[in-house]
Amino acid sequence: MFTVNQALVAEAQARLAGYSGLRWVIGGACTGKSTVCQAIVARRGVACYAMDEHIYGDYMGQYTAERHPASTAWFGAADPLAWVMARTPAEFDALNRAATAEYLDLLAADLRSHDPHQALLIDGGVTHPSLLVQVLAPAQIVCLDVDDAERERIWESAPERAEMRGWVQALAAPADPWRRFLDFDRQINDTLIAESRAHGIPVLRRTPVVTVAAFTDAVVAALWP
Repeated sequence: MFTVNQALVAEAQARLAGYSGLRWVIGGACTGKSTVCQAIVARRGVACYAMDEHIYGDYMGQYTAERHPASTAWFGAADPLAWVMARTPAEFDALNRAATAEYLDLLAADLRSHDPHQALLIDGGVTHPSLLVQVLAPAQIVCLDVDDAERERIWESAPERAEMRGWVQALAAPADPWRRFLDFDRQINDTLIAESRAHGIPVLRRTPVVTVAAFTDAVVAALWP
């Protein structure tokens, strides 16, 4: 079972202390994080740091077994998707919790040369706000939410999700890999919402009838009151 390396979190906190320009939009899949972040970039002219692009991109060459054992085990597996889908719910949570600390470590190193007072919007990437608030003040974070049924509808019907659906459904195990995937997805979302509320991070729920502009207004008001 993976455990959080608190030393990494403490180092990230020390490195990012005083970074008053940082704002972070978190939330589960299908909550509209990237759409809202793009709208904020267009509206306010701030730079955006897409965490997922780094986690599955340039961070890949930086994970080490000693410093980032969770990420190394996951992404170093022969088939990372099959490997993670074989985890139990408890193992999946422990893996994501440990990996969140590792992502914060790499982010802090990546932002070393960034002006701490310059605005920077971070899009997603973390699954455990209880770790994020050890690095960034809750007032600098907002968590997006969406109804479970709406999230599943998007996963099962949206064209941009088709590639992921195909990869999951092609797995030989578990017996119903798509249902297992959706259950894990809900587990992540539930953790994000519960931990955000416990730590004073604003939670904003997106509904199908709200416009992107209106939802963006709410996110901006929460991040820059």
